[in-house]
Amino acid sequence: MKYKLLFIIFILIFASANAQTITGIWQGYFNSGYGQFKQQFKFEVQINQLSNDALQKGIEGVTYSYRSTVFYGKASMVGIFDSKNKSLTIRETKLVELKISERTEPCLMTCYLDYRKDGKTEIFEGSFTSVNANSKADCGAGYVYLEKVEETDFTKEDFLVNKPKKTAPPPAKAKPPVVNPATRDNPVVVQPKKTPPPSVTKKQTAPVVSPKDNKAAVSKAIPEKKNPAVTSKDTIVKSKPAIVVKPVDSTIERDITKKIIPVPDVIKERANPLIKTIVTNSPDIVIQLYDNGEVDGDTITVYDNNEVIAYRKGLTAKAITLNIKADIFNSHHEFVMVANNLGSIAPNTALMVITTGGKRYELFISSDDKKNAKVVIDYKIPGKDSK
Repeated sequence: MKYKLLFIIFILIFASANAQTITGIWQGYFNSGYGQFKQQFKFEVQINQLSNDALQKGIEGVTYSYRSTVFYGKASMVGIFDSKNKSLTIRETKLVELKISERTEPCLMTCYLDYRKDGKTEIFEGSFTSVNANSKADCGAGYVYLEKVEETDFTKEDFLVNKPKKTAPPPAKAKPPVVNPATRDNPVVVQPKKTPPPSVTKKQTAPVVSPKDNKAAVSKAIPEKKNPAVTSKDTIVKSKPAIVVKPVDSTIERDITKKIIPVPDVIKERANPLIKTIVTNSPDIVIQLYDNGEVDGDTITVYDNNEVIAYRKGLTAKAITLNIKADIFNSHHEFVMVANNLGSIAPNTALMVITTGGKRYELFISSDDKKNAKVVIDYKIPGKDSK
């Protein structure tokens, strides 16, 4: 009996662990391009999880890629959520709505995301690839970050709106016949008195007024207001106020859309020793990463101020090149190299070559499953004092 009870408890725990639902609204952003070509877009995904009876659950829904709710692209999507490995794959299938400028090309994305929790916040993050919706040419790749939220910037899909089903009222129970107790041997059935239904007064309908009569009636009901400042020769033209679209200043937009990115777990949970601090007067920063020694399958992820700029890249004799563009809004850069594996020869070692301001820096860095490697670069505007 004891073992049977333990088995039942195990089954209940296993079932609850796999009953996780990701149905809902997920909002965040995605980045495409690097350096001066880097662009950030808002990203919203509305997910409908189709089943809970398997470790790999099918999903459907829609995505919104947008700068604002005026300029956006809406796409239908399908995917698979692997509840065991906490991974989600989303594939946009077709564009449903498109409100973009003529110079922008529509693309369909495929996202590869991992699930985690930061306190009470549910998060999906990872990478994406994309193809042109028309020509199927490559549209680039980048980083995706999403958080589960309650409200949408657009309209909730039907599967997110709880519509209570209307149930018909139960039929009225008929009153039982009343039996006269004085004649039980030969009972007489006395039917209850029927109360006449309440009288229904006929609804009066408003008389039909022709447009001409209606105009006259309205003019009589509302006295004309005279404007003492306007003479009889003046005419008043009523029109809707014009909507003026002002050009958006790129520096203001960048400052508004800038978002504080939470520290990833892999940076919080590992040591992050500082390898070097570099001060540069040039906004152009080029980072190249090589395998330092024998090529043994080392893979790394590189973060810039907690944001992924290189995701699970393999270190080889050929450089991984990252072009970074600094400016007055983004002058402090903390680059953290994270080892995704240790290859066949531990630890994960790399040669980092940094070129900026006409100078070249060669750094030998290593990382493993206990520590990362951090390099700080500060951009100082030429002509201003630097610390």
